[in-house]
Amino acid sequence: MINLDQPAAKTTKMDMGSKIKFFRIQKGLKQEDLARGIISVSYLSKIENNLTSPSEEVLRLLCERLEVSLIEQQDDTILQELVSWYKLMTTSESEEIRRRHEVLSNKISSVNTKTYMYFVLFELRYQLYLKNMEQSRILIDKLQQFIDIFDIQMHYYFQKFYSIYEYRLNNFVSALEHLKIAEKLLQRNSNFDKSEEADLYYLFGLTYSQTLKEPLSITYTTKALLEFQGIYDFKRSAECQVLLGICYRRIGEYDRAEESYLLAQKLSESLNNMYLQSLIYHNLGKLYSIQGLQMEAIKEYEKSYYLKREDKPLTKLTSIYCILLEYDKLGDISECRRWLQIGQTLLENPEDAIEYHYYFSIHESILEGDYERFDQIYLEEALPYFQKKDLKEPLIIYAERLAHYFESTYKYKKASYYYSLGYKELKKQTFLK
Repeated sequence: MINLDQPAAKTTKMDMGSKIKFFRIQKGLKQEDLARGIISVSYLSKIENNLTSPSEEVLRLLCERLEVSLIEQQDDTILQELVSWYKLMTTSESEEIRRRHEVLSNKISSVNTKTYMYFVLFELRYQLYLKNMEQSRILIDKLQQFIDIFDIQMHYYFQKFYSIYEYRLNNFVSALEHLKIAEKLLQRNSNFDKSEEADLYYLFGLTYSQTLKEPLSITYTTKALLEFQGIYDFKRSAECQVLLGICYRRIGEYDRAEESYLLAQKLSESLNNMYLQSLIYHNLGKLYSIQGLQMEAIKEYEKSYYLKREDKPLTKLTSIYCILLEYDKLGDISECRRWLQIGQTLLENPEDAIEYHYYFSIHESILEGDYERFDQIYLEEALPYFQKKDLKEPLIIYAERLAHYFESTYKYKKASYYYSLGYKELKKQTFLK
């Protein structure tokens, strides 16, 4: 791993020893295999760690065994294409990202160490973009073999992408550790532009938000917002406003939350970005819901529902579920039944969205007045799933619902169990000890 206290290295340089190590690992050779009959293992180790330079004769023999030439023709055009492809992943949801991956895959050769390293790094970001966690893990393991020959810029990208991987797995503390290393590397490198700095700050904002450290989330998200505004990136500015709105809502600053959402809405409308507009309407719905404004919340959730793409029906499930919850709070049984039916129709294969299968099964039981079935579904299926996926809100909502029911039917032991379950989960989310 790079020593963060050492003087900054030239990020464009990859020393001869690092290249030898790169090709040796690519060939699957141990140091003993490469050194045998040429030099000692200890001397090869010094060469690979750039502590000494080999003679021309030793270098020739090592290259012959590796079947490579260490005199590389650096293709700056391909490097630029790789960086352009990476930036597209942070700003777009286009098919162009997949197309460029295919084109670059055919251009890249492991013969050139630097371009190959960057391709594998950005391939990791691509797999994270696709949410392919298994392939991402394989690439992380592969990159870790080369980590001590990364230059600072490569190491920055690796730490940043590793943090995204951990974030996707809900390992937020670990994600923050990688982000902090990336931040130090960013501060030591003048080659990054403002958009890269802003994107890193935004990731900090997202991750601190997930750990319920709202003041830190607001600080970093505001820094990201200022950077994105400075380069006129309206889409990313809108994303920052949405995140700020979520943070303000959580700390009870409802007016500021609404202001952030409405600013984001103006930006998304100017961009004609349906996905962002749908996200903003959804969050406005949550904001009004928490204030007890059920009809206003339903209007926003419905706007979000109707903006979602028809070719991806499962994306509508969140809106349907939220509308169902609001009508449930209002006691409007007929509307609950209507939206429940819409949701169940979309769930042709429950395995595609098991979370919503549990939600709809529970609400079907509630509408039928069958709380014994509700209790069974929750205990045997839903609760283990909620705990595994760290879904705090439904765990608490349904535990409280069951507690109230069993208390009203004088089943105090059951009621006590569910009150305790909900309280323990709620306690984790607050400063109560």
